[in-house]
Amino acid sequence: GDGEALREAQVRLEGSEPYQRMLAARSALPAYLAREEILGAVAERQVTVISGATGCGKTTQIPQLILEEALREGRGTGVNIICTQPRRISAIGVAERVAQERAAPPLGG
Repeated sequence: GDGEALREAQVRLEGSEPYQRMLAARSALPAYLAREEILGAVAERQVTVISGATGCGKTTQIPQLILEEALREGRGTGVNIICTQPRRISAIGVAERVAQERAAPPLGG
């Protein structure tokens, strides 16, 4: 079904050169390094609050980690991830950055 198609697309993405290059940079961020702990907390609780220093990857990495885990488990169609930003320009910048890290085409294009 759709979940399997999304899982297969994620596997293809993870094997791509652009994704691998970006993953090398992502893997140095504190949020990425704490991925097992973060994913465990999210799986065990209805609500998870995560705090960390500016630039640690809270906004860009954690949503991707949650999505990637769901896709690997074939649950990609049932996942909703909502991130808020205090200003519209911040939200657009975050969306562009995450799209770039996921080797996606540019937003709006």
